[in-house]
Amino acid sequence: MATRFLICPPPRDGRLAGSGAKRQWDRFVETLLCTSDVTLVEIEPDENCPELMFTANAALVCGKLAIVSRLQYPERHRNRSMLRAALARAGLATTSLPQTSFEGANDTLFDRVRPLCYAGYGWRTERSDTLQLHEVVGCRVLPLQLVDERFFHLDTALCPLGSAHVLAYLAAFAPHAQTLLRRAIEPEYLIEVGVEDALALACNAVEVGDALVLHSASRRLRERLNDAGYRVFCTELDEFIRAGGSAKKLTLRLDDGPAGAKLNGPCGAALLRSGRQAIGESDAFLGTAQA
Repeated sequence: MATRFLICPPPRDGRLAGSGAKRQWDRFVETLLCTSDVTLVEIEPDENCPELMFTANAALVCGKLAIVSRLQYPERHRNRSMLRAALARAGLATTSLPQTSFEGANDTLFDRVRPLCYAGYGWRTERSDTLQLHEVVGCRVLPLQLVDERFFHLDTALCPLGSAHVLAYLAAFAPHAQTLLRRAIEPEYLIEVGVEDALALACNAVEVGDALVLHSASRRLRERLNDAGYRVFCTELDEFIRAGGSAKKLTLRLDDGPAGAKLNGPCGAALLRSGRQAIGESDAFLGTAQA
């Protein structure tokens, strides 16, 4: 079954109107289509909404429901109505989290194997979202505070993979969040990313089957991903990185949702236990913070 992504080309006018961005976009789309069975649902760009191209801004998709973003800055609010209409055309019901700043799949990521939803907060998304998300997504939510302003969205510092591995630049997280991640993810499945790879947004990768599409990866990281069973496709995206995003931000997966069905056998049981341990700690932390 084809993986569906919502995409939007860069605007024809504005800061990314040059031939470099167009060339990089065309190569990125070509790479996605060559890696596996992919369906791309494209929306029209708007020169008045340049960030529309970062479709991960749009929502968090959970089954047939899209939890639409509520963007922090007023100049980005027009994006919301346009993306909400695009999600409806793609066959998704839409809802939103009331009275809070929430930046969709930029700051919320489903683990591909463990029944967890990682929720980043601190820069663009508010911590209160972690409490509201639990009511909607059908799995436990692991709140992770981001503290490095260079990594203002969760998907720039964390990338859960279908192999059960998780890419992470741990220095982007508060100490307690680092502890939660280490307890949720078995050591052999945690791939710690170095600062050079992190600044090249290696964690902002798109997974399609056994392929990972990203801007660049060091030899060490590429070998680690190959050992995990992935084909690694690097495609130049520096024009988009300067605008704030890379491969993952340029796509919104339309068939997303919590995992759970793959947790079979001794390995799956171990993953589930580690996830539950981290969840217990996160619940205790939230309860202390609320008190």
